[in-house]
Amino acid sequence: MMTFIHLIPISGRPNAGKTSLVNYLSHSKRPVGKHAGTTLSIASVPLVKNLFLIDLPGFGRITKRSKKIEDQIKDEIILFLEDPSNQLLFVIHIIDISTFHNMVTSLEKKGVIPLDIEMIQFIAERTYLPPVVVLNKIDKITTTLIEQNIALLKSYDLPEFDFFLISLKTKIGCRTLRNRVKELVVQELGSNYQHW
Repeated sequence: MMTFIHLIPISGRPNAGKTSLVNYLSHSKRPVGKHAGTTLSIASVPLVKNLFLIDLPGFGRITKRSKKIEDQIKDEIILFLEDPSNQLLFVIHIIDISTFHNMVTSLEKKGVIPLDIEMIQFIAERTYLPPVVVLNKIDKITTTLIEQNIALLKSYDLPEFDFFLISLKTKIGCRTLRNRVKELVVQELGSNYQHW
């Protein structure tokens, strides 16, 4: 009998909180840096039998990293997500909501589609389940700015997705996100996967 290994990749820009989210969901203690670019290679973290979280490196501008290294990381992520041998259950995309509005409006002035928007579209085309979009660092901005960021995100013509407001620092909203991830896993893989 063939055993399938299922994967839940976690994508996002540098310093969005990918590794912190992996640690929270898996009760692991992977190193988390104070500066962007700590995770430079794809890492597999066990969640429950035959199910792994995939801690992807941050894609996009990384301070003190060459454009060549940034491009190599982006290519590695795309190849991983496009590889048909990888059984992607769904993808969690994490956004630093405290910098999202400024970053997006700055890029829009240049006529550039933000990488977070491109990635959500890219993910949605490659997985059966819609992406789970996590807006992290809500503790750093006001409720008004949170609402503006949500409206900005929704202003793009994106495929359907679930989104969650969280703070990995204060743990606001984290339990709700964990419950939804668990619900999706059980829905797709069965009740044997509810204990983690």
